[in-house]
Amino acid sequence: MRPLDGIRVLDLTRLLPGASATQTLANFGAEVVKVEQPGRGDYARFMPPLIEGQGAMFTLLNRGKKSVALDLKNPRGRNALLTLAESADVLIESFRPGVLDRLGVGWDALRARNPRLIYVPLTGYGQTGARALDAGHDVNYMALGGALGEMEGIPGVQFADLAGGAMQTVIGVLLALAAREKTGRGQLVDVAMLDGVVSLLTIPLTWLNAGAGENILTGRYACYSVYGTADGRSLAVGALEPKFWNSVCEALGFPEFAPDQFAGDPRRTGIKDAVSAAFLTRTAEEWLAAFARADACVTLVRSIAETFADEELRARGTVVRLDGMDHIGVTPKLEETPGELGGTPPALGEHTREVLRAAGITENELEESC
Repeated sequence: MRPLDGIRVLDLTRLLPGASATQTLANFGAEVVKVEQPGRGDYARFMPPLIEGQGAMFTLLNRGKKSVALDLKNPRGRNALLTLAESADVLIESFRPGVLDRLGVGWDALRARNPRLIYVPLTGYGQTGARALDAGHDVNYMALGGALGEMEGIPGVQFADLAGGAMQTVIGVLLALAAREKTGRGQLVDVAMLDGVVSLLTIPLTWLNAGAGENILTGRYACYSVYGTADGRSLAVGALEPKFWNSVCEALGFPEFAPDQFAGDPRRTGIKDAVSAAFLTRTAEEWLAAFARADACVTLVRSIAETFADEELRARGTVVRLDGMDHIGVTPKLEETPGELGGTPPALGEHTREVLRAAGITENELEESC
């Protein structure tokens, strides 16, 4: 048994955030039906890099799902969607606000067919406000949300799409399902990736509210930073608690720095420069061997390839090998009702007839819906 067995999700999203959210729901038992544009489908299907002609990202994010091809510009296709919504628990879409309303399959039409439906429009800026119709991508939400200003350059991980969009969508769906158990009614869950980015700013906001300037987790203090080593590698030091910082100072040969962990302006104390110079005297492997005997929160900065080769992550199922590819495993890890990755991703429209027939749509309607 999995926690979401018996829950049906209609997924009208494209690309990364929505697919990541519904992959998590599918991992834990939900039946996820991708509703795609005939002839084209989810853009991720053909987005480089390709593996055997299919987008690698699509393969990673669509295991165990079904695909139904519906033309929502066709009245029959729209009616087929409304029919599917009658037996669905959740519908997630990522169009700009108002698109489904103009097609006649927006929230009012959906809940008229199914008052228990949970409707999740996943957008950049939400359903309200002056920005609601603006275009954007991860870097834009990170920039407006203040997170990009806390970083150096553009991160290679899509925090707004995944933490701000996908994870917020999963949380919203689970909360709405829990509420429906009490009320018997579905509801609209307005997920905005900009909102999700702002929700990550607890530590910077702490410093802003206190009027204390730049927060201590930006690398300006020696105890929490990244350092180069003699072999061109880098080590991350996260020695925030005094006991960890003491261990770092002892290993580096600077016990006198221990009392001055957060003293004054680090650009003037010289502590960080001294620590940087010390790390450059040995290789990463030599330093890791030295810190293996200390309780210090010092780790290697690894490449993605090194992370996915990690035997412990494979043993935990965080990294799995399927169909000749590395995949991100199922998280979180529930002890009694664990999730699992499903079968290979569906071909475009592979399950159209199966799903529509089960919903009671006739053969004639099938031909005119797709």
